[in-house]
Amino acid sequence: MPHSLLHFGLVAVMSLLWNSCAPVKVSVDTEGSPAAAVATHFVSDPPADSAGGDRRADEYRTRSGQKVYGYFAWWTRDLWQDLDLSIYDKIFFFDLTPAADGFIRERNGYPTAWQRLVAQADRYAVPVVPSIALLDADTLQAIFLNPEHRNNLLRSSLSLIEDSGGAGLHLDYEWFAPASEALREGFHAYLDALANEVSVRFPQARLSLFVPAFQPAGMVDIGRIPSAYADVIVQGYDMHWLTSPVAGPLSPLTGWNGSNWQSILRAMDTGPLGRERMFLTVPYYGYEWPTESEALGSATRGVARVTSYAPMDASRVPDIQLSSTERARQFGRGRDPISGSPYYVYADSTGWHQGWYEDRESLDAKYRFVKEEGLAGIAIFLIGYDAGQMDSLLLERFGTRQVRASRNR
Repeated sequence: MPHSLLHFGLVAVMSLLWNSCAPVKVSVDTEGSPAAAVATHFVSDPPADSAGGDRRADEYRTRSGQKVYGYFAWWTRDLWQDLDLSIYDKIFFFDLTPAADGFIRERNGYPTAWQRLVAQADRYAVPVVPSIALLDADTLQAIFLNPEHRNNLLRSSLSLIEDSGGAGLHLDYEWFAPASEALREGFHAYLDALANEVSVRFPQARLSLFVPAFQPAGMVDIGRIPSAYADVIVQGYDMHWLTSPVAGPLSPLTGWNGSNWQSILRAMDTGPLGRERMFLTVPYYGYEWPTESEALGSATRGVARVTSYAPMDASRVPDIQLSSTERARQFGRGRDPISGSPYYVYADSTGWHQGWYEDRESLDAKYRFVKEEGLAGIAIFLIGYDAGQMDSLLLERFGTRQVRASRNR
């Protein structure tokens, strides 16, 4: 499998959602900062907290061992109101997108339209950190090969940290081919400059960086990631992606020609990045491909459809209306003996179909792997796609967050 295509499924998924979801209207001034955000359907009062969620201003909560982070997607609207946010050590607001000149012009309502989300998370001392995501090759080159555009992105990044109340910033810049030396140097110049500026202007802020799996010649040089990026979020899904030529598990622990978690960790261990900074991502979504046959690993006949683990409210997530668990109940759930991932197979008038996803059993094996291997924790993409059904597993495997007396997170 060509590792340069890993994670391409998520790129396509986000493109679909960006193009089909009702957009959040945001006016932008010439400096790239929001002048106003109109997204009233996202802004609603948080539910009453009957579990004692209110906290003192000088306390925060954390886990003594591995941490649990979660990505919250803007296109899930007010789905956050149904979630137990106290489970998470940090929430990444996903996402904001820079233009070719480096200014953030697609803010998806952040921060204005999401003040209630931030307030609810703050009741449990959970920081909500904005996430910059950029997956377009032309735009990446336009920014990182141009010093002026790179500086604009630096200024925009610092502005987002200020918008977050100094909580931090998550970066997700993805390049899926061998990178030129100039592109790599430009990208790392930006990483270094941001780390230096943050250390002076926002010393309490925490930076994090997403890195694709199996990209030794990519834009990111793992050995040059500054220590200021305390959390390195390593791709652990889309080993089979939206347009994959064969169907298979998204996040296999073992097997499947080396496209698995064990191989990802071995590859990461070849560099100087310590495991105490590594998080692995897990999917709460799945794919259903049209396939040539019912055999596992069959060639696909076209692009997959995206599924969520649990059924999604059509008024909140109208574009994700296939549930993996419901499909498995309808057609019968299988368990791949190699990867441990669940799947289902069925045939209709058009031919065979295979759906792959992760469930409690397969995720528990991954969570045990994270703990046994001494990694920093996990990052879930996307919270809410399970309708809270995986919360008990997270608490069972990683424990509850404990109150501490300092706000230094």
